[in-house]
Amino acid sequence: MQRAGRAGREGPGFCFRLYTEDAFKAMPLSAEPEIRRCTLTASLLQLKCLGQDLEELEVMDKPDEESILSALATLYILGALDDKKALTKNGRDMASLPLEPSLARVVLAAREYGCVREVLDIVSVLSSNSKLFHDSSEQRDIALEARRKFRHPSGDHLTILNVVRSFDEIAKAETAAGQRDWCQKSFLTFRCLTEALAIRTQLREVCERMKIDWTASCGDNEQPVLRSLVRGLVQNAAFLQPDGSYKQVMGPSVSELSQKPVQ
Repeated sequence: MQRAGRAGREGPGFCFRLYTEDAFKAMPLSAEPEIRRCTLTASLLQLKCLGQDLEELEVMDKPDEESILSALATLYILGALDDKKALTKNGRDMASLPLEPSLARVVLAAREYGCVREVLDIVSVLSSNSKLFHDSSEQRDIALEARRKFRHPSGDHLTILNVVRSFDEIAKAETAAGQRDWCQKSFLTFRCLTEALAIRTQLREVCERMKIDWTASCGDNEQPVLRSLVRGLVQNAAFLQPDGSYKQVMGPSVSELSQKPVQ
């Protein structure tokens, strides 16, 4: 058995496709360009910093108008643009941070509330490409018990903060092998945490260049952290309805969400 590119070319062979012929015929000739598939918020913000307007810019595959308007609305909500679609100081500062605009706005809010240290811990994990919690269906109960010590009653973001704080303590006392073993016993992903620490280091360096005091800490007071998170993640907020569903604050979406913390 050979792959499609070799079957019949290098020698006799068969190609087994994991879809039906009808599905194959229904596929587009080429993949849709990424500019039409992904959110434009970060790209639009960078273009604004360069004095460019995506609505007037000539590109090979122009995104639809709805996507552009959605990105503009998001940047306005985050305070990156004013009501005339002009770049604000916050917008330029957000563009200087190597983060998604929503997370960059959280960092700027943390500067105002004096909790930059805690917020950088959280957004570093959120920016990682790996999952923080390792899922194990065979050891589900053991995993839940192992993670119980990290749980925070105020939500998953503060649970992430507890994990990072614990890992920082382990990293000071253990070798890489010891850190990996601790992660395995806690059902955490070692790769995610090491990547998050590297991201955090980069963010701290950027904060120093931007004259943001990344050592500013609110200690055990969770309110400044929560207020900072709301500034950037306001579009993720939803109101609990009488029937138990959640209605998006900004938008018509209604969802059935579990009230249990991340596991």
